[in-house]
Amino acid sequence: MARKWVVAAIAMVALFIGAYFGSPYWAARQLYAAAGSGDVDRIEAAVDFPAVRESLKGQLTVALTEKFDEDQSDDPFKGIGTLLMPTIVQRAVDAFVTPDGIAAIVKRGQLEKSQDKGPKPDLSYDYEWRSLDRFGITIHAKDVPAARAPMIVLERRGLFTWKMIRLQVPKDMIKNG
Repeated sequence: MARKWVVAAIAMVALFIGAYFGSPYWAARQLYAAAGSGDVDRIEAAVDFPAVRESLKGQLTVALTEKFDEDQSDDPFKGIGTLLMPTIVQRAVDAFVTPDGIAAIVKRGQLEKSQDKGPKPDLSYDYEWRSLDRFGITIHAKDVPAARAPMIVLERRGLFTWKMIRLQVPKDMIKNG
């Protein structure tokens, strides 16, 4: 009788560990499904939009500031561009980080909102544990190196729930794109 309890306890611990470490993959799968079906409510539930917007604004501001600093031209409008940059970045990010924008990244592996024209690209998904509470997903076309692709970062909320908190964009993609 005691043996049955030990086996049951071991099975419960194994099930818990499997669910704990498998939950980000399940969350990623749910995000893919919501993006594929265009389910705005499920996308909104899976994404912390204020956190994603803030992280993207910071990345864009730093990258564009570096690009302006590297520019050695004597353009008189360079100063005005530097002054207006935060407002422009804020509006661009607010317009992009929407359920449709997130769905475009997940479905097409690209940063621009698309109208789903043309063939769906052959995508590759690379997963990376960043810590016990952070999980990265790089979504890219198979002919594009993962280092040049944006990464979605999920954060654990509770034991088994995950939310997208960051869209990490490579600096060279911002500077050259």
